[in-house]
Amino acid sequence: MRIFPQSLVRNPTSAFLLIILILGTVACASAQEVQPSPARWFDLLTMNGGQASLSGTGEGITSYKITELYQRGTTRVKPVKASDAPFKIELPIGYTIFNNLMYSVETDAVFTGPTDISFTLPSARTKETFAQLRILYADTDWADPQVPRWIDATLTADNLTRGSQTLSQSEIKQRFQNFEKRTLHAFTEQDEPRVIIVALVDLSKVRDKFTADLQITGTATSHVIEGRTVTYELKITNKGPDAASAISLHSDPSFSFLSATPSQGKCTMGGQNVYCKFPSLDKDRTIDVKIVERCEWRQHFPNAPPGYETPTSLVAKHITVGATEQDPDFENNQLALTTEVYPDSNQAPVIEVVSPTMSQTFPGPAATVPIRFKASDPDGFIKKFEIRGYGLTAPPKVLGEPTLRSDGEYELLYKDVPFGRQWVTIVATDNLGREEKINAPEFFVNGLARVEITNPKAGTKLNKADGEFTVTIHASGPAPLKKVSLEFWNSDATPVGNDDYVVKVKNCFRKCRLQAIAIDENGIESHSEYVEVTILNPPETNLVWFDGESWNEFEPGKPFRVRELILVGRAESELMYGAPVKKIEMFANGVLICTDNYPGSANTGDCVWRPAPGKYKLQAVATDEDGGVGKSALIDVTIELP
Repeated sequence: MRIFPQSLVRNPTSAFLLIILILGTVACASAQEVQPSPARWFDLLTMNGGQASLSGTGEGITSYKITELYQRGTTRVKPVKASDAPFKIELPIGYTIFNNLMYSVETDAVFTGPTDISFTLPSARTKETFAQLRILYADTDWADPQVPRWIDATLTADNLTRGSQTLSQSEIKQRFQNFEKRTLHAFTEQDEPRVIIVALVDLSKVRDKFTADLQITGTATSHVIEGRTVTYELKITNKGPDAASAISLHSDPSFSFLSATPSQGKCTMGGQNVYCKFPSLDKDRTIDVKIVERCEWRQHFPNAPPGYETPTSLVAKHITVGATEQDPDFENNQLALTTEVYPDSNQAPVIEVVSPTMSQTFPGPAATVPIRFKASDPDGFIKKFEIRGYGLTAPPKVLGEPTLRSDGEYELLYKDVPFGRQWVTIVATDNLGREEKINAPEFFVNGLARVEITNPKAGTKLNKADGEFTVTIHASGPAPLKKVSLEFWNSDATPVGNDDYVVKVKNCFRKCRLQAIAIDENGIESHSEYVEVTILNPPETNLVWFDGESWNEFEPGKPFRVRELILVGRAESELMYGAPVKKIEMFANGVLICTDNYPGSANTGDCVWRPAPGKYKLQAVATDEDGGVGKSALIDVTIELP
């Protein structure tokens, strides 16, 4: 699924645009006949009872068919002006708009490609004009995400490979331009076109018929110590014979990006990839690009303890360059540069967060949250701290320097913290410039509502065999509450009066953590403190006897003529949700005869029993770490003199 520029990205209910322009003919190419499996097509325009919306002259989009449908939805089409487009339209060299035809398509369907889009264009009145019609779609230009890169998606006789992964050659030919019906098709294999254009081209200016041999060369920092910078000096050369246009450069991630500076054009970073865009480059001219990155600590020797790192690690960066024109030599369009990384002998600071604790709640509004942590440097001293706050409802902010409260323990009061989920990052820098960063546990600032779980109480033990249990929530606030629920179960609690609510819970296992959530009429959440209850799932227990070679089940009515009998208690906890067995006890007529406090991994307890002659009822009892007790069946045994 292709990622589109920010202005083109579609949520299920957002709009995307289809723009009609005109484009000239290009040379024919041959392709072998391919017969892929038939695709199942869904037409977005007719889905859910909709239909194509054409102008009074019958012009417009007649179908928008897709193959991968995830959610049905209604699609609506309406004409709009090109000047209303939410982005700048920069067509490739030689392309011009036709009749300013543009369509806005709104859909709440969720889908992906391949796509087959058909148009009817009766305004192209001559064969010469209609033969020049081409459809372009907007793809992402990572070097400039707000301005799309246009790709020809038209099914024509000069491009028989388009659609060949999905359509047979006969199906492709059926979708060629048809002047009699004034119909043409656009086809994409993997994209979901958001913006579509049909344009007219001046063949003397179309750049994909020219030739430009681009070459990428460069150098990189040969070796680096962790934490230091790495510099890549790149040079793009056009060896001709023609000028190159719409040049793009892409470099893979290697280290942490700091900057990219070109001698012309522009560069951006996305996901640690560097993307550069240059409008043009004449023959025998060059463009220089300087990329600076930082070699992170602990990224290239991840599993080694301090002092035991391997001597070096090699990190490669791959760079590629291309343009609109044909390139006779793709080998010199690629470059790989390697840097050798050495471990930093200077040890990193050590940070231990004391507060907040995970999911701790604080009363709002404008909460004050104490950030407390311990910090030290094993082979130097800490020169500075930086504490940054993050949240879903506010932009990141630098909180300032902490105060030393005691030996090695620091505190910063994070004031006026907004509602909702919040995070804090602590960065410590030592005297030699090495940084250590740690994220404090996430915490939550409540709204004005007050919410707590009143039943069950923390530490309560419940039996799994009893099935579902009831959770009682007490919630109130100055503003009316529109929802009270339990986290994870996401089930609305039922009001029962006096600001109390109840929820039935099932399928909660062993250490069951419960938290209530109240949402007021303004959409602001308040969370209760967590309440942890234990769901007891006692081990399955049975009792056998040992004859020196194997375990044996007791046979009803069969007496034992022995002076001693080796009893074996066996317990088995449920694999995922049972607690480990803590001890196994054995009883005769209700009297304890043996205890094994170390049942081991096999969860068995042995007992040498020396009974007097008589009748007995034997039983094994296993207790797990949660206090769950499993009992074997009572076994009747008769002991006789040997």
